[in-house]
Amino acid sequence: MITWFHKLINIGVKPSYHPWEIYLTRKLNLIASISMANMIIALVFFQITGYTDVFVDCLLSSLALPCLIALNHFKNYMWTAYGFYLTGFSLLASMCLKMGIDSYIILFYFPMMISMIQLLGRREMLKHLIVISIFCFITIIVIVIGYTGNVYNFELGDGKFKDTKLFNIFLAFTSALAFNISIVSESIDQEQLIKKMLKEKEVLLAEVFHRVKNNMNIVTSLLNLKKEISDSKEVKDALEDCRNRVFSMALVHQTIFNNNSIVELNFKTYIESLTTEIKNSLGSNKKVEIHLDTDLVMLDLSTAIPCGLILNELITNSFKYASSDNRPLVIDIKMRQLNTTVELEVRDNGKGLPENWKQNSHSLGMELINSLCEQIDGTHQFKNDKGLVFNLNFKLKG
Repeated sequence: MITWFHKLINIGVKPSYHPWEIYLTRKLNLIASISMANMIIALVFFQITGYTDVFVDCLLSSLALPCLIALNHFKNYMWTAYGFYLTGFSLLASMCLKMGIDSYIILFYFPMMISMIQLLGRREMLKHLIVISIFCFITIIVIVIGYTGNVYNFELGDGKFKDTKLFNIFLAFTSALAFNISIVSESIDQEQLIKKMLKEKEVLLAEVFHRVKNNMNIVTSLLNLKKEISDSKEVKDALEDCRNRVFSMALVHQTIFNNNSIVELNFKTYIESLTTEIKNSLGSNKKVEIHLDTDLVMLDLSTAIPCGLILNELITNSFKYASSDNRPLVIDIKMRQLNTTVELEVRDNGKGLPENWKQNSHSLGMELINSLCEQIDGTHQFKNDKGLVFNLNFKLKG
């Protein structure tokens, strides 16, 4: 029995559907099945009580509902949704006009509208919700006009009619309860599926970050090896620059992998690791002081990598050109976040820029910094103030 029921509510589910489409299809099958059960109960009740005025309406609706489930199979959920609500509201309008305002048949509008909002209350379905809501409003207007025009003629003293009122009240509330339970149950299942898929995606992304980090570490090791066996100072310097750039990118992936979040990077932790690595790599024979004053700033991957490369260029340039044998090299790094804007400042106590230096310098390091700043839509500036000062401003994404 349970297997048969699952097959019934899964009619029309296609492998290409997104999770929300799968559960929308299942929910439509569920409420169509509940409505069909209601129609059968109503047919039995009206047959027993001899109340035949709406017997044909219930019979036609009970025959139409299996056709709506078939629409899920041969067409899709959108055809089924339109078919269900157009049939349902048309049936209610007809029954309201035949049974009168005192029959409480209008109570069935509430479970129908609740289910409509629950099923179609998505961005992708919003225009369809509006169209069906307009049709619902039109049927209500028809009912009001019918009531004011005395379309129906029933005497409230009739005993069978009193039984029908009680039956309508009971069935309307049980229908609302059944609709809510079925929709909520399917929504919970959908949420659990989405959480499972999200967890699988997080595990996969974490594995990707881990593999990228390992591959970059292999590259840095190869560059180190090549640097050690080279006799040319120019080659060694070039290989060291390449190694530091690759390491700055690898460090982004390593930091993300070590953190709980795989979509954002704690850039404060990243700066601490990067400066420590560069100091150990380049500053072993130099007196170096690196002062950090940074806010806790979370950056996405597409922003973190360019910022890491910019910092790498600035710090390594300070080690190369700003250090002096007479005094220790001092590098100050500040980062502030003001709402959605991030301000980064890097300064050293070196000689600063030469007087004839231009912002659009064609050196590889400067071209790289300019390109990276453009990549994150940032504005930057170099200036002299008791050494070199670099300022960068950019907005957080999202």
